[in-house]
Amino acid sequence: MRDTRREYPEVPLVGVGGVLLKNGKILLAKRKNEPGKGLWSVPGGLVEPGETLEEAVRREIREETGLEVELVRPIHVAEVVERDEEGRIKYHYVLVDYLCKVTGGVLRPGDDAKEVRWIPLERAKDLPLTSSTKKLIEELTRGFFMVIRNRDVARVLMAVPKGHKHMRVIFELSDGSLIVFQEATMENVARAVVEVEMHPQRRAILLKGRELESRKEEYDRYQLLEEDVPEDEIEEEVTRLLGMDAERES
Repeated sequence: MRDTRREYPEVPLVGVGGVLLKNGKILLAKRKNEPGKGLWSVPGGLVEPGETLEEAVRREIREETGLEVELVRPIHVAEVVERDEEGRIKYHYVLVDYLCKVTGGVLRPGDDAKEVRWIPLERAKDLPLTSSTKKLIEELTRGFFMVIRNRDVARVLMAVPKGHKHMRVIFELSDGSLIVFQEATMENVARAVVEVEMHPQRRAILLKGRELESRKEEYDRYQLLEEDVPEDEIEEEVTRLLGMDAERES
Protein backbone atom coordinates (compact mmCIF):
# COMPACT_ATOMS: atom_id res chain seq x y z
CA MET A 1 0.00 0.00 0.00
CA ARG A 2 1.38 3.37 -1.00
CA ASP A 3 2.50 5.78 1.72
CA THR A 4 0.47 8.85 0.74
CA ARG A 5 2.42 11.01 3.13
CA ARG A 6 5.58 10.44 1.08
CA GLU A 7 4.56 9.62 -2.50
CA TYR A 8 3.07 12.26 -4.78
CA PRO A 9 2.88 14.91 -2.05
CA GLU A 10 0.79 18.05 -2.50
CA VAL A 11 3.57 20.12 -0.91
CA PRO A 12 7.28 19.44 -0.25
CA LEU A 13 7.89 17.36 2.88
CA VAL A 14 10.45 18.40 5.51
CA GLY A 15 13.00 15.84 6.64
CA VAL A 16 16.00 15.91 8.97
CA GLY A 17 19.24 14.00 9.29
CA GLY A 18 21.84 13.54 12.00
CA VAL A 19 25.52 13.82 11.09
CA LEU A 20 27.66 11.86 13.56
CA LEU A 21 31.45 11.93 13.13
CA LYS A 22 34.12 9.98 15.03
CA ASN A 23 37.84 9.62 14.29
CA GLY A 24 37.40 10.43 10.61
CA LYS A 25 34.35 8.18 10.30
CA ILE A 26 30.69 8.98 9.69
CA LEU A 27 27.71 6.98 10.95
CA LEU A 28 25.60 5.75 8.03
CA ALA A 29 22.43 3.67 7.85
CA LYS A 30 21.51 1.34 4.99
CA ARG A 31 17.93 2.11 4.07
CA LYS A 32 15.45 -0.76 4.41
CA ASN A 33 12.52 0.99 2.73
CA GLU A 34 11.78 3.36 -0.15
CA PRO A 35 12.75 5.97 -1.05
CA GLY A 36 16.42 5.01 -1.26
CA LYS A 37 15.96 1.33 -0.40
CA GLY A 38 19.38 -0.36 -0.26
CA LEU A 39 21.24 2.95 -0.27
CA TRP A 40 23.33 4.40 2.56
CA SER A 41 22.48 7.71 4.20
CA VAL A 42 22.83 9.59 7.44
CA PRO A 43 20.12 8.52 9.90
CA GLY A 44 17.01 10.63 9.61
CA GLY A 45 13.44 10.93 8.43
CA LEU A 46 10.36 13.13 8.23
CA VAL A 47 9.40 15.74 10.80
CA GLU A 48 6.14 14.78 12.55
CA PRO A 49 3.32 17.35 13.03
CA GLY A 50 3.99 19.48 16.10
CA GLU A 51 7.61 18.38 16.28
CA THR A 52 10.55 20.78 16.13
CA LEU A 53 13.48 20.04 13.82
CA GLU A 54 15.69 19.30 16.84
CA GLU A 55 13.15 16.93 18.35
CA ALA A 56 12.81 15.12 15.03
CA VAL A 57 16.59 14.65 14.73
CA ARG A 58 16.85 13.12 18.20
CA ARG A 59 13.86 10.84 17.63
CA GLU A 60 14.99 9.62 14.21
CA ILE A 61 18.53 8.86 15.40
CA ARG A 62 17.17 7.02 18.44
CA GLU A 63 14.78 4.96 16.27
CA GLU A 64 17.29 4.12 13.53
CA THR A 65 20.51 3.67 15.52
CA GLY A 66 19.65 3.29 19.21
CA LEU A 67 21.83 6.29 20.08
CA GLU A 68 21.02 9.39 22.11
CA VAL A 69 22.51 12.62 20.79
CA GLU A 70 23.10 16.28 21.51
CA LEU A 71 22.60 18.63 18.58
CA VAL A 72 25.43 21.03 17.75
CA ARG A 73 24.12 23.02 14.76
CA PRO A 74 22.62 22.63 11.27
CA ILE A 75 25.38 22.07 8.70
CA HIS A 76 23.69 21.10 5.44
CA VAL A 77 20.44 21.78 3.58
CA ALA A 78 19.41 19.77 0.51
CA GLU A 79 16.38 19.29 -1.71
CA VAL A 80 15.39 15.97 -3.25
CA VAL A 81 12.93 15.84 -6.16
CA GLU A 82 12.20 12.54 -7.91
CA ARG A 83 9.78 12.11 -10.81
CA ASP A 84 8.04 8.97 -12.06
CA GLU A 85 8.02 7.66 -15.64
CA GLU A 86 5.21 10.05 -16.54
CA GLY A 87 7.10 13.06 -15.22
CA ARG A 88 4.96 13.51 -12.14
CA ILE A 89 6.67 14.42 -8.87
CA LYS A 90 6.78 11.23 -6.83
CA TYR A 91 9.00 12.48 -4.00
CA HIS A 92 9.87 16.00 -2.92
CA TYR A 93 11.83 16.57 0.28
CA VAL A 94 13.57 19.52 1.86
CA LEU A 95 16.24 18.06 4.15
CA VAL A 96 18.09 19.73 7.02
CA ASP A 97 21.11 17.88 8.42
CA TYR A 98 22.38 18.60 11.93
CA LEU A 99 25.84 17.94 13.30
CA CYS A 100 25.37 15.87 16.47
CA LYS A 101 27.35 14.38 19.34
CA VAL A 102 26.62 10.97 20.87
CA THR A 103 25.59 11.17 24.53
CA GLY A 104 24.38 7.62 25.17
CA GLY A 105 22.64 4.53 23.89
CA VAL A 106 23.87 1.36 22.17
CA LEU A 107 24.42 1.23 18.42
CA ARG A 108 22.00 -1.11 16.65
CA PRO A 109 19.84 -0.88 13.50
CA GLY A 110 16.20 0.10 13.98
CA ASP A 111 13.07 -0.72 11.99
CA ASP A 112 13.93 1.55 9.04
CA ALA A 113 17.60 0.57 8.80
CA LYS A 114 18.99 -2.71 7.47
CA GLU A 115 22.43 -1.88 8.90
CA VAL A 116 24.19 0.96 10.73
CA ARG A 117 27.92 1.35 10.64
CA TRP A 118 30.78 3.78 11.28
CA ILE A 119 32.50 4.21 7.89
CA PRO A 120 35.66 6.21 7.07
CA LEU A 121 34.69 9.34 5.17
CA GLU A 122 37.00 8.59 2.26
CA ARG A 123 35.50 5.09 1.86
CA ALA A 124 31.95 6.35 2.32
CA LYS A 125 32.20 8.30 -0.94
CA ASP A 126 32.43 5.01 -2.85
CA LEU A 127 29.27 3.48 -1.33
CA PRO A 128 25.84 3.58 -3.02
CA LEU A 129 24.50 6.72 -1.31
CA THR A 130 21.30 8.71 -1.40
CA SER A 131 21.75 11.89 -3.44
CA SER A 132 21.55 14.17 -0.40
CA THR A 133 24.07 12.15 1.63
CA LYS A 134 26.43 12.05 -1.36
CA LYS A 135 26.38 15.85 -1.53
CA LEU A 136 26.86 16.07 2.25
CA ILE A 137 29.93 13.79 2.22
CA GLU A 138 31.38 15.67 -0.75
CA GLU A 139 31.14 18.87 1.29
CA LEU A 140 32.61 17.25 4.40
CA THR A 141 35.63 15.96 2.47
CA ARG A 142 36.16 19.11 0.43
CA GLY A 143 39.06 21.36 1.39
CA PHE A 144 38.16 24.37 3.51
CA PHE A 145 39.69 27.66 4.63
CA MET A 146 39.60 28.69 8.29
CA VAL A 147 41.52 31.29 10.28
CA ILE A 148 41.50 30.65 14.04
CA ARG A 149 42.46 33.25 16.63
CA ASN A 150 42.38 33.13 20.43
CA ARG A 151 38.92 34.71 20.52
CA ASP A 152 37.58 31.86 18.35
CA VAL A 153 38.74 29.13 20.76
CA ALA A 154 36.57 28.09 23.69
CA ARG A 155 38.90 25.37 25.03
CA VAL A 156 41.96 23.31 24.15
CA LEU A 157 42.06 19.77 25.57
CA MET A 158 45.14 17.52 25.54
CA ALA A 159 44.94 13.92 26.76
CA VAL A 160 45.31 10.29 25.75
CA PRO A 161 41.84 8.81 25.11
CA LYS A 162 41.09 5.81 27.31
CA GLY A 163 42.17 2.61 25.61
CA HIS A 164 44.54 4.41 23.22
CA LYS A 165 48.28 5.05 23.24
CA HIS A 166 48.69 8.48 21.67
CA MET A 167 47.59 11.93 22.80
CA ARG A 168 44.96 13.95 20.98
CA VAL A 169 44.83 17.74 21.01
CA ILE A 170 41.30 19.09 20.62
CA PHE A 171 40.53 22.69 19.75
CA GLU A 172 36.92 23.34 20.71
CA LEU A 173 35.79 26.50 18.95
CA SER A 174 33.23 28.93 20.29
CA ASP A 175 30.67 27.78 17.69
CA GLY A 176 30.95 24.16 18.88
CA SER A 177 33.26 22.96 16.08
CA LEU A 178 36.03 20.53 17.02
CA ILE A 179 39.45 20.38 15.38
CA VAL A 180 41.46 17.33 16.44
CA PHE A 181 45.21 16.84 15.98
CA GLN A 182 47.16 13.66 16.56
CA GLU A 183 50.08 13.88 18.99
CA ALA A 184 52.73 13.39 16.27
CA THR A 185 51.24 16.17 14.14
CA MET A 186 51.31 18.66 17.02
CA GLU A 187 54.87 17.64 17.90
CA ASN A 188 56.05 18.31 14.36
CA VAL A 189 54.32 21.68 14.20
CA ALA A 190 55.54 22.67 17.69
CA ARG A 191 59.14 21.87 16.77
CA ALA A 192 58.84 23.95 13.61
CA VAL A 193 57.38 26.91 15.52
CA VAL A 194 60.18 26.75 18.09
CA GLU A 195 62.77 26.54 15.30
CA VAL A 196 61.48 29.71 13.64
CA GLU A 197 60.92 31.62 16.88
CA MET A 198 64.24 30.74 18.56
CA HIS A 199 66.57 30.84 15.56
CA PRO A 200 68.30 34.24 15.17
CA GLN A 201 67.80 34.31 11.38
CA ARG A 202 64.99 31.95 10.34
CA ARG A 203 61.72 33.59 9.28
CA ALA A 204 59.75 30.72 7.77
CA ILE A 205 59.56 26.95 7.46
CA LEU A 206 57.60 24.52 5.27
CA LEU A 207 56.60 21.03 6.38
CA LYS A 208 55.30 18.55 3.81
CA GLY A 209 53.43 15.31 4.41
CA ARG A 210 55.29 12.26 3.11
CA GLU A 211 54.83 8.52 3.18
CA LEU A 212 58.09 6.83 4.16
CA GLU A 213 58.97 3.33 3.04
CA SER A 214 62.01 3.21 5.36
CA ARG A 215 61.73 4.54 8.90
CA LYS A 216 62.41 3.71 12.55
CA GLU A 217 60.15 1.01 13.94
CA GLU A 218 58.26 3.28 16.33
CA TYR A 219 57.46 5.91 13.68
CA ASP A 220 54.30 6.07 11.59
CA ARG A 221 54.84 5.84 7.84
CA TYR A 222 53.20 9.25 7.34
CA GLN A 223 55.41 12.10 8.53
CA LEU A 224 55.60 15.88 8.27
CA LEU A 225 59.13 16.64 7.08
CA GLU A 226 60.84 19.94 6.39
CA GLU A 227 61.16 20.92 2.73
CA ASP A 228 64.21 22.77 1.43
CA VAL A 229 62.39 25.84 0.12
CA PRO A 230 63.69 29.45 0.20
CA GLU A 231 62.10 31.44 3.00
CA ASP A 232 61.07 34.23 0.64
CA GLU A 233 59.00 31.73 -1.37
CA ILE A 234 57.30 30.44 1.79
CA GLU A 235 56.41 33.97 2.91
CA GLU A 236 55.01 34.78 -0.54
CA GLU A 237 52.87 31.62 -0.53
CA VAL A 238 51.52 32.30 2.97
CA THR A 239 50.58 35.84 1.90
CA ARG A 240 48.89 34.53 -1.25
CA LEU A 241 46.96 31.71 0.48
CA LEU A 242 45.62 34.11 3.12
CA GLY A 243 44.73 36.79 0.58
CA MET A 244 46.76 39.36 2.51
CA ASP A 245 49.01 42.19 1.40
CA ALA A 246 52.33 42.96 3.06
CA GLU A 247 50.82 45.37 5.61
CA ARG A 248 51.06 44.57 9.30
CA GLU A 249 48.03 42.80 10.78
CA SER A 250 46.01 44.80 13.25
